Amino acid sequence: MKSRLRQVAFRRLAPHRISPQQYQLLMAIAEQGGRCQGDLARCTWMDKPTASRILRTLQDRGLIRAEADPTHGRRVLFRLQPAAEPLVEELQAYRRYIREGIERGFTPEEKRQIRVFMGVVMANLDRMDAESGGSPDGTEE
Repeated sequence: MKSRLRQVAFRRLAPHRISPQQYQLLMAIAEQGGRCQGDLARCTWMDKPTASRILRTLQDRGLIRAEADPTHGRRVLFRLQPAAEPLVEELQAYRRYIREGIERGFTPEEKRQIRVFMGVVMANLDRMDAESGGSPDGTEE
């Protein structure tokens, strides 16, 4: 299922010259600017090195900027650049398309149940990863 979703995502995001992982990070920053790399890695289920590489790519494209956290001397926060706002608006439409497409044919109650079940699956995967020495962001502790 994940590979099929990735195929659909690559095709739909190609005109925007953005990968599914870039999309995830960009949308996470759009939802809440001023997030650090570790938080962004966790909320997008990426390991820190992958998130770092993709954040650099988004910076190089002029879509996000990094700035020092005024409350923490060593932390860097990421925010959208104004140039990214039109792209983010277009990506909001993509997000609706994906969600509506995946949920097509389900009743409202079934949609609610799927979200609950997926939350349990993700929590189980986090637990299993922690038991094997990993951390929730996919990096080794």
